[in-house]
Amino acid sequence: MERMTTEVASRLVKLSTKYGDFKVAKGYSVDEERKFTKRKHVSELWSSDKGIDFLNKANCRQILPCEIILDMDDNISEERLNIICDNLDEYGFSYKAYATGSKGYHIHIFEDELIKYSEKIRQRIRHYIISKHKCDGHMASGNVIIALEDMPHFKTGKVKTLVRQSR
Repeated sequence: MERMTTEVASRLVKLSTKYGDFKVAKGYSVDEERKFTKRKHVSELWSSDKGIDFLNKANCRQILPCEIILDMDDNISEERLNIICDNLDEYGFSYKAYATGSKGYHIHIFEDELIKYSEKIRQRIRHYIISKHKCDGHMASGNVIIALEDMPHFKTGKVKTLVRQSR
């Protein structure tokens, strides 16, 4: 029997194949409290119909080994977003900036070279870049779960939408 996959499951599997395995979850709210299903590895989910069903419903993912997230939850403005993105363009970073569908913006920086380093070194590099841009330091950890791009945010139902990307 052929498994039914959605665009979400296919995108997650492609990311996992390209950058290495990571975990996904489904976030939801109960009485305005954030809750998450147990985090599961994409590689494990891909091997069963039940796992594919979980992937199809996932709306959160772990930060990729090649990724740095600048989370603008404080001092949020389109002007500040553009200043940060202009700076990233100046330094030649590849990025995509999203309105999260919640409070602020996420700027996803993709740097394939990060994969070559240990998690400890990646965390230091992330922390340096995040601090330089005065964004949320919690995003330096590789274990953080973020709202999935182009999907409704689990708290608000608003889609996490691309607003700018590298030139």
